[in-house]
Amino acid sequence: MGVQINTETAAPQVEVFADRAEVTRTIASRLLAVLKQAAQSQGMAHVSLTGGGAGIATLEAVAELVREGAEAPDWASVHFWWGDERLLPAGDEDRNETQARAALLDFLVAEQGLPTDNICPMPTSEEAAHPEAGAQIYARQLEAFAAEHGVQGPHGKLLMPRFDVMLLGVGPDGHINSLFPGKDSLSVIGQPTTGESDAPVELGPPLRVTLTFDAVHTARRVWTGVTGADKAEAAAEALVPGADVTQYPAANARGAEETIWHLDQAAAAQL
Repeated sequence: MGVQINTETAAPQVEVFADRAEVTRTIASRLLAVLKQAAQSQGMAHVSLTGGGAGIATLEAVAELVREGAEAPDWASVHFWWGDERLLPAGDEDRNETQARAALLDFLVAEQGLPTDNICPMPTSEEAAHPEAGAQIYARQLEAFAAEHGVQGPHGKLLMPRFDVMLLGVGPDGHINSLFPGKDSLSVIGQPTTGESDAPVELGPPLRVTLTFDAVHTARRVWTGVTGADKAEAAAEALVPGADVTQYPAANARGAEETIWHLDQAAAAQL
């Protein structure tokens, strides 16, 4: 397939924490600070969310910090996107959007002034008949918020906003977003989104929409949250210099300016 690590992006920093709670609270605190600074300096901030246990726990930690009085951005200036989504009906409990709303977004709308229009979910199965249709719909949503000339990706300009932060989880198989080992989606270039029709059955519904590696690499900051012993092998293999991206897609989880892997001790056990 010939997929290579994008070495023009920021090499990963690795930070190890005691447990999932420390991982997610650290990411949450950092996220609030970055979004506040970005909203103040740019007038608008963009963040790409992820699902999974650590991803949703991070959003719960953001809500907890805000309730505790932590400094937060002007939520009217923050736009929420997703790195991937299952093509399921609106409100399905397996959708990353549904889980994110329950963990954080509904609270921000109800109590913190987040406009509902600032939540930019990927299409539902009612809106898209198949993953590629969903990918095209989301590409148009991204384009509506693109800078005047788009953002520079490794294979040309992409019509999308530049994410201030992209949050990522890493699966036990080494996947990020819905970019799975050995799949054709790994080699999609020159576009921000693609469809996946055959996600591994053990990981739930097979029909997905996902951001591409090119889109990942335009994000200023890419932060992974990796917790649990079942992620240890994938984390260790993905962080080896020159790792095989087709086998461990997480090796290519890199931001334009910063890449940080946040691991708990269990996930870091084989480093």
